[in-house]
Amino acid sequence: MDRTERQKNSDILTRLLKRIGQGEDPGSLRKEATRLAPVIHPTDFATAKRNLIRAGYSAHLVRQLSSAFMLLGLLEDQGAAIKAKLPENHVLKMVMAEHDLVRCFISDLQQLADRIDKLDNMTDVDTHFRRLSHIVEHLDGMEEHIQREEDVIFPYLKKHGWASLCATAQSEHVYIRVAVTDMIDLISEFNNNKFAQFKAKLNSTTKYLCPLVRKHLFQEECVLYPIAIEVIKESSVWQKMKDICDEIGYCGVHL
Repeated sequence: MDRTERQKNSDILTRLLKRIGQGEDPGSLRKEATRLAPVIHPTDFATAKRNLIRAGYSAHLVRQLSSAFMLLGLLEDQGAAIKAKLPENHVLKMVMAEHDLVRCFISDLQQLADRIDKLDNMTDVDTHFRRLSHIVEHLDGMEEHIQREEDVIFPYLKKHGWASLCATAQSEHVYIRVAVTDMIDLISEFNNNKFAQFKAKLNSTTKYLCPLVRKHLFQEECVLYPIAIEVIKESSVWQKMKDICDEIGYCGVHL
C-alpha cells in the first residue's frame, strides 16, 4: 500500500477515534470499524494517536480512546499474525512467549484474590498465601522483561520516529512496577496487618493491576511490535537485539 493510502487510512482512523470520544453509538462505530479493519495497519493506528496529540488531545484521553478502539476488536488478530510469521528464536517471539506466561499469572492472581476474599482467616503457611507469594514472585520477574523492552527494543523504535508510542508504553511500565511493588510489600507485611486490611489491599491492587497488564500486553503485541517489524528491516539489528536480550535474561526462566 502506498503512502497516500496509508495517510488516508490514518486520517479515517483519527476521525473515528474522535467520534468515539464524542460518545457516538458504539454499535454504529463498530460497523464502520469492521469495514475499516481489512485495510488497517498498526502504523495507521499509531499515526492516528499522534494526530490526536497534535490536535490538542491529552495523552491520557488518547490512551482512553485507544483502549475503547481496541475493544472494537480491530487489532485482535495482529499478535497471532506476528507469532505465525516470525522464526522460533526471534526476540519478539520470545518476548511474546513471556507475555503468555504473564497472562497466566495475572489470571491466577485474579482467581486467587477472589478465593482469599471469601476466607475468614489465613496464615502465612496456608496454601493460598504460598500460592500468592509464588505468583507475585513471577510478576516481579517482569522487571527483566521491561528492562529489555526499554533498553533494547524501544531505542530502535524511537530512532524511526515512534518516541511518543514508546513513551506511552514506558509510562504504563511505571504503573505496573508500582502495583507489583505494592503486592510485594503486602506479602512481606502480612503478619503486621489485620486480615481484613490485607484482603482489601489485595483486591484493590489486583483490580487495578490485572486490567492494566492485559491492556498493556495487547497494545504491545497489536501495535508496538508490528510497527517494529515494519520499520526495522535489517536482520543484523534483530540479531544484535537478541544477543543483548540473551545477556539480560528472560523473565520466569530462572525463578
